[in-house]
Amino acid sequence: MACRVQGSAAGMGVALICLAFAGSVAAQGAAKPASPDADAPSSDPHDFDGVWFTRGYDRKFRPVEGGMPPFTEKGRKDWERNVAADKAGMPVADAPTACLPHGIPRLLASPYPIQIITVGNQMTWLHEVNRNQRFIWLDEKHPANLEPTYLGHSVAHWEGDTLVIDTTALNDKTRIDEEGITHTTQLHVVERIRKINGGKELESLITITDPVMFTKPWTTKRTYEWRPDVRIMEYACEENNRNAPVDGVTRAK
Repeated sequence: MACRVQGSAAGMGVALICLAFAGSVAAQGAAKPASPDADAPSSDPHDFDGVWFTRGYDRKFRPVEGGMPPFTEKGRKDWERNVAADKAGMPVADAPTACLPHGIPRLLASPYPIQIITVGNQMTWLHEVNRNQRFIWLDEKHPANLEPTYLGHSVAHWEGDTLVIDTTALNDKTRIDEEGITHTTQLHVVERIRKINGGKELESLITITDPVMFTKPWTTKRTYEWRPDVRIMEYACEENNRNAPVDGVTRAK
């Protein structure tokens, strides 16, 4: 098995990535008719299956109209504290610093590829970064009394050519972005995703609601490029993690 060592952005750790993944995942999906052009994305606006990749990396989430998020007093104080700690060279750790899931929506900005696989009413997003996996249930409702988790519970439906993903039941152990915007368990995230540029890109408008941290909902955006040349690789954050806890304390380096 061939391996390589890959460095990551601040707060994500250094991961040992090994070529060991594709077989079992490929077996989960039914075979599809071959495209006339193997490198061309599907012409079906409802078919997101394949590998997608962000262009570059932006560690901040900002409203699409510009400016800062509509912070409450608490939301701004938390953000200012985290930004100050980062500038002082002592960034405050959060879940992915200890190789735990990144949370939603922070995971959506990660500069690593994503493979989308749809089988029946289940859409699975395989994020290369630290093996994060999202399970999105089509045309279902959220169950009652969900326990909060790192990636929450996601359901989705189609509105024309736009996939609307609704995520709730998120715990408060993650951040909204790497810079330092925080949230509570009242966080509610809605993604509106559609194909653009002839199907070569996915545009995702991400609406964030948390009445404790923000005075109103706000929307940010991410774009993903179709990458048939990329295969998802193993990302073992726990190995060579420069941010591993010491004496029970984790602080990003």
